[in-house]
Amino acid sequence: MTQHWHAFAYTGRSYPDALIRRREVPANYPPIEIKHWLDRPASQVVDTFRDIESAVSWLEGELTQNPAADEEHFSVVDRLEYSRETLGLKAGNDVVYGYYSKAQQYVSRALIACPRGETRSCPYGSA
Repeated sequence: MTQHWHAFAYTGRSYPDALIRRREVPANYPPIEIKHWLDRPASQVVDTFRDIESAVSWLEGELTQNPAADEEHFSVVDRLEYSRETLGLKAGNDVVYGYYSKAQQYVSRALIACPRGETRSCPYGSA
């Protein structure tokens, strides 16, 4: 199976503190640990990318539409450069952003590498 990335997007409220302490996350919230992204229902996958440039292009649109409150410290250009480098790694090549937007909403965008090692095939059937 060829390497690809599943894209996930969430915009809304941040995690309630009580849930984080108990490590319970509602199904519509992003998971706390990266390893749990591919346990999400297929309906939460917003797109699947087979090449880095397409994945980065999607991410650029998402980050531009939802500017971060701290954008002056970590600009979209810097995030995209970091993301492109990370997606090109042989391992650990997931890109996950969680931040507050200038509109005061919690924004989560993720590009999750798939398949995850030799023991786990793509849960969404992407080849």
